[in-house]
Amino acid sequence: MEELKLSWYEAESAFSKIAEEYKVVAPKRKAGKGRFSDTDVVSYDRVELLSDIVFSARTCFSAKSVFFPIRETMFHYDKEGIKEAPIERQSTIVFLRACDINSLDILDAMFLENGGYQDFYYKRRRENVKLFLLECPRSFEHCFCVSMGTNKTDNYSVFIRREENGYAVNIKDEAFTKYFPNGTKAKVEPHFVEEDSSSLNIVNSVDCSLFENKMWKEYSQRCTACGRCNVSCPTCSCFTVQDIIDKDNAGKSERRRIWSSCQIKNFALLAGEHNFRIPKGDRMRYKVLHKIIDFKKRFGFSMCVGCGRCEEVCPEYISMAGCIEKINEVVSTNGG
Repeated sequence: MEELKLSWYEAESAFSKIAEEYKVVAPKRKAGKGRFSDTDVVSYDRVELLSDIVFSARTCFSAKSVFFPIRETMFHYDKEGIKEAPIERQSTIVFLRACDINSLDILDAMFLENGGYQDFYYKRRRENVKLFLLECPRSFEHCFCVSMGTNKTDNYSVFIRREENGYAVNIKDEAFTKYFPNGTKAKVEPHFVEEDSSSLNIVNSVDCSLFENKMWKEYSQRCTACGRCNVSCPTCSCFTVQDIIDKDNAGKSERRRIWSSCQIKNFALLAGEHNFRIPKGDRMRYKVLHKIIDFKKRFGFSMCVGCGRCEEVCPEYISMAGCIEKINEVVSTNGG
């Protein structure tokens, strides 16, 4: 491990060398690129300069698409056979906060441990990525990572902090020491958020009476079924598969997988037009209980990391933490 303080110039020089060899993805401010207005938005994108990285704000969406693209061609096929779809082979660095690094444990569980086999498409991307840690200057609005136990991590190659006169760097992966030949040795450790704005207790089990509780009717009335909560979430991993016919090349096709959302109407649609989860409150119940109960029973930890993005992007301001609190109230009142 090496710990250094770097000047602005030394840090940019080191970063430029890294960016020559790696594709670097980090939070970046995009002026006037808001989804529904001309406001600025901070989102993940490729960066070429260290100064372009936003250290002090949470992104509205996670970096999940680096590991699990929104749309991904799995393979091409024709009468001659099946051909694996190529991917970019350049190694990637992603700047992530502690909760988002912890979210990768959840994606790993879903794609690499669930069902008895490893997802080839996820694995080849996951193995090609190095993680750089971003420090949270404070607990952001709607965050409850401390309650979820995802506020800390030691799973990173390099930690970088922007300071008044330069940068502080903690290098855990020796492969990156060569990029930092300059700098002053100093004690550099990441600071982690220690307290949520409001603490949250997570129940370990619920009984079936909760399924029919009136609390879910509120979400049937409020939810617009837009799916933004799933898209912004760093751990939602559902997808659908489509076969795309190449109209310009007869007999040639490709198979793609595309993100899906448990909050949209057709997610639970079966053959014969049977849909067993029509009320939007039922979909909310399914999502939340899977995050905090079902997944934990299977893997030993919750599927929610408490990043707060779902509440930030929801047009109806539906709160994941608020829903969990309602569940706690019902469980404490009914005794389970």
